[in-house]
Amino acid sequence: MHRVRYHVLLYVIAVAAVAIAGCGGGDDDSGSGYKLRTTAFRSNAVREPGESGTMKIRACTVLSAREVGRAVDAAQLSPTPNNSLDLSICNWDGGGAHVKLMVDTAPKAQLRYYNLLAEQHEYYNADPELKARQIKGVGEDSAYGGAGAWWTRGRNQLVAYDHNKILKVRVNVAGWSDARARATAIALGKRAVRNTRS
Repeated sequence: MHRVRYHVLLYVIAVAAVAIAGCGGGDDDSGSGYKLRTTAFRSNAVREPGESGTMKIRACTVLSAREVGRAVDAAQLSPTPNNSLDLSICNWDGGGAHVKLMVDTAPKAQLRYYNLLAEQHEYYNADPELKARQIKGVGEDSAYGGAGAWWTRGRNQLVAYDHNKILKVRVNVAGWSDARARATAIALGKRAVRNTRS
């Protein structure tokens, strides 16, 4: 009786050992138990490392002082440029108005745009002043995140993504409502997107 149990026990142990050894075999030699993928890995634009300095865009030439002045009802606005390798900023000031355009052409713009939006949702979604309100029809709406632009009223800022660029438009005019600042930022943002595509 004991010999039969002993043989059955040895048989069970041998079968278990073979089964365990078989789990790590096959096409995958990593020992993880997972099989190698059957389809070829294909990278996409978001994963590409990109290269700095490929675009030479100057924010002060994307929008003219006249265009910005008309948008904010200010007769004379003087532009102040600030340019670096992948970042160009222009500030227009005058007549109680301040408008700022930032054009960011550094690599992985779409991924960085999505990360900015995700952080805004994560940290400020309960704050009406800093909550990201998504806007379609300004930037590239097929971008990660669901829309090509978003607005935060506490900063009077529109952030848009379009063709490997992030554009930020900030509109501050004394006495203006959020709705008016937002509409103006959207109009200037659309123009800036259009002008940086050509």
